[in-house]
Amino acid sequence: MKRVYLEICNACNLSCSFCAIPKGNEFMNLQEIDSYTDQILPVCSYLYLHILGEPLLHPDFEKILDMLDEKGFRLQLVSNGTLLDRYPDLLRHGSLRKLSISVHSADDNTPDKYFSYIDHLIDHNEGKTIELRFYDPEHLSERVRTYRDSLLKRYEPSFSKKQDSLKLKENVYLYTQKLFRWPDINDPIISDNGTCHGGIDQIAINVHGDVTLCCLDPKAYNKLGNLKKDSLEAILSCESYQEIINGFRNRKVLCDLCKRCSYKERF
Repeated sequence: MKRVYLEICNACNLSCSFCAIPKGNEFMNLQEIDSYTDQILPVCSYLYLHILGEPLLHPDFEKILDMLDEKGFRLQLVSNGTLLDRYPDLLRHGSLRKLSISVHSADDNTPDKYFSYIDHLIDHNEGKTIELRFYDPEHLSERVRTYRDSLLKRYEPSFSKKQDSLKLKENVYLYTQKLFRWPDINDPIISDNGTCHGGIDQIAINVHGDVTLCCLDPKAYNKLGNLKKDSLEAILSCESYQEIINGFRNRKVLCDLCKRCSYKERF
């Protein structure tokens, strides 16, 4: 397992058109996060605080990061960036290895301080990896496009090993990619052949404790189990999970949502 996604909240302070899944207003409590991360760590130390929602909205966000520091996780944080200035000491956390900022979430009304704070993080990244996401580059707001262009002029970007990624400076990357379509159980079937990293390299745990194959299934259509009822070890040992990942290894898609997901066409 290369990564585990953990949705500590599904609330968000933005309403972006490209986020097709309605946001909620639910938060994991500290006891749940403590229990779940204890079970995750023997499986994988790479933790992503991301499915839906803006994790910096969690009222116990600092306590969560302190907990992850103590347990020795390697954390990737995905944020729309609008609340980063609330946490000026964010980069001090030893568990945080990568901060991904969805700059494409900004619009023409975004205040200047948003971009100024991102500049501050670029200049003082403390050895952490900073990834600036400019998804859907053809439809960025004028403000965001101007900021992206200013970054390209300010630095001497070079191609990185990651597709659609430019290296601006040491540990700072500018990333562009076309937006994906969120799969929906009511969509027509695309194919029941193919493979995916979901389940094999990654799993996701939503705010309700449901364990699913990947971060594109926040409603848990492909529910493997629930951590409020079963242990993660038991869930990953069950026959149905093994059948799903063996299917992917043999390019056979067994789950209904996966048959309707276009993201798997990338593999």
